[in-house]
Amino acid sequence: MDDFYVECLVAKKPKAYETLLKGAAWGFTALFLVAGLFSFFFLLGFAAMLLVDLLLLPRLSVEYEYLYVAKTLQIDSIFSKEKRKKNAEYDMDQMEIFAEEGSPKLDDYKNANVTVRDYTSREAGIRPWILIIRRGQTLEKVKLEPDEEMIKAVRMNYPRKVFANA
Repeated sequence: MDDFYVECLVAKKPKAYETLLKGAAWGFTALFLVAGLFSFFFLLGFAAMLLVDLLLLPRLSVEYEYLYVAKTLQIDSIFSKEKRKKNAEYDMDQMEIFAEEGSPKLDDYKNANVTVRDYTSREAGIRPWILIIRRGQTLEKVKLEPDEEMIKAVRMNYPRKVFANA
């Protein structure tokens, strides 16, 4: 019963300044290239900007992958659909509660000293789920946007700890 395998992918919505930053960076790169035709100094600037564009800008395009397997939730970041970074791995047996944001069941944790982790798309109108989990001596509040299949899988293993708003 605990051998579920559920995968969920959530794309983080880019903020307005991130889109502007990408456009400005590529614009300056193009300006340095054109100016580099006339001066070696600007050609070095072009090389530096190109390096920045290729190394740092992909980190602005992020997707979160939630993987629920055998009572373990793993969360990875995928940058520009190419590079993967493991963010966290949670032993769900340490879970206190898994509830939709705004649930009265979360009221007990409002004033608790918790570390907050946000792995959501941050889109308006989407209500995230909150996972309160104990890691050692600390509590973590993890914001997620699981799909129905993942919620169902967690509920099957922990029926008394999963709460959806009515």
